[in-house]
Amino acid sequence: MVGLVVQLPDSFEVNSAFYVSDRARRPLRSNAQIASHYEAEAGHYVMAFVDSIRYSRDTDADVRVLLRMTPATTGQYQLKFIAGISTEVNGKLVWRSTDPAEASNFVDSLGSVRAHPVHVIYPERNGTAALELSGARQFCSFPAVASLLPQLRRDFTYEFWFRTSAFDFPLLSTRPDDFTTAFPFAMDVDAGGAVQLMAADGDRLYSTHTRTFVADGTWHHIAASWCSDSLQAMLFIDGIAADTLHLPPRMRLVSADQLLLGSNLAHSVFARGQFEELRVWESCRSEEEIAYYKDLALSGYETSLLALFSFDGGADGRIPAQAQGDSLALTAYNLPRLVVSTTPLRIELLAFNAELVDDTVRMNWETFDESKVEYYEVEKRSASGKYTVFERVEPLRLLERHQVYLLTDAWGGRRVAYYRLRKVNTDGTALFSEEVPIGLEAILNFSLGDNDPNPFSESTEIPYTLSKRTRVQLTIYDMMGNEVVTLVSESQDPGDYSAVFEAGDYPAGMYFYKMRTGAGSQTKKMYLAR
Repeated sequence: MVGLVVQLPDSFEVNSAFYVSDRARRPLRSNAQIASHYEAEAGHYVMAFVDSIRYSRDTDADVRVLLRMTPATTGQYQLKFIAGISTEVNGKLVWRSTDPAEASNFVDSLGSVRAHPVHVIYPERNGTAALELSGARQFCSFPAVASLLPQLRRDFTYEFWFRTSAFDFPLLSTRPDDFTTAFPFAMDVDAGGAVQLMAADGDRLYSTHTRTFVADGTWHHIAASWCSDSLQAMLFIDGIAADTLHLPPRMRLVSADQLLLGSNLAHSVFARGQFEELRVWESCRSEEEIAYYKDLALSGYETSLLALFSFDGGADGRIPAQAQGDSLALTAYNLPRLVVSTTPLRIELLAFNAELVDDTVRMNWETFDESKVEYYEVEKRSASGKYTVFERVEPLRLLERHQVYLLTDAWGGRRVAYYRLRKVNTDGTALFSEEVPIGLEAILNFSLGDNDPNPFSESTEIPYTLSKRTRVQLTIYDMMGNEVVTLVSESQDPGDYSAVFEAGDYPAGMYFYKMRTGAGSQTKKMYLAR
């Protein structure tokens, strides 16, 4: 029986293993007896998987193993493999490694051919940040951009993840602290620990009356979707419609020029809790859309998404948004904290890659199941523009589920272009890959690598490459944008370099490292774990 022995990091959990060939797809069985023959490197463990069908020359074929795993931490990892054959001799299982032959452990180097690099960016959003408001006059103000403010003559949706154990405070508000002034929209946690929507026309206050309790200290997804044609706002709690607020036609004339997160306009009451993944849409989102996307971490470039505040960074009281190329940021008052997020958000993006080879952009992606795929679209934008469809690709839907797609584009040179993949499913839902910048190194005259290890507890190494002599500044910042330490500040010749950041007594959490030359700058994230 064919088999595979795999060395995995301690933070990885294997969900399933399959044998995949051009004629079959079968589950593999784990085998602790075979795994026990091998010694793992520090911080790793070994698992062995074997097929249920006996090996013979007649069944010999091109074989791949599909492993599905859940990582618990971010960072750069390597999975190492040893292939072999198991047979039964006198009722006992006998294992013989074949690639490499006679391998006895994973401590000795197996070479890069038998190691697969894995870059974990967002395992269950582990290590990313959430905004924490303490109730001590901390709040955020939206920029004075008409599209972000609630105008009842057009559709809009606000949604976010939130948790609290407190009562009676604003979440999102355009409400003054009186009962006579008209306002178009407010969302509060009421005195009973439930979320309510409110609006007023100057004579009457309109509000929902759901009793769904959310002040229980756990994360809840909250959404308010306004449909201007029907003059109703729908309140969703954890993806389920909880109540509807109906407004009279005269409310169309009510508008607001300010929207606050965590307080009212009079600054008399303040929120206590944590916020994560705040989204502003220019559409009236349906219950199906809210329920499907609530658990997915978005890219920031989804159709009709005006702004995405992920709370993963900021400095000088400014919390930036991903906003279709526009520069938008919340203004934070009285130093709210960014804390490590524990929301149930998950990543369901596509394995999309792009690289520049000579003057050609080479893109590829792969899939293991196209049964629900309607089509793919590769999208492209300039540094200041919005995405347009570069090419639409129909799925092959062949018997062999594992497919690799290749696409090329001519690079214009001396300009940065951004690519991403959009997968549209048969039910109309769409998923996006992360965007990939092309040409950044040519513009910046340097490339900044990913720190290793990440997360780290004692020290981490930051690699970078210079294409010409230039002055280099490499600086570490904390989550609020405060400078921690400057690792490099000098002129350097072309070549490969690395700098080491020592954790010392710095507190655990998210940090940023920023490299700046005369041609520009680039920033990346890293996580210090204690």
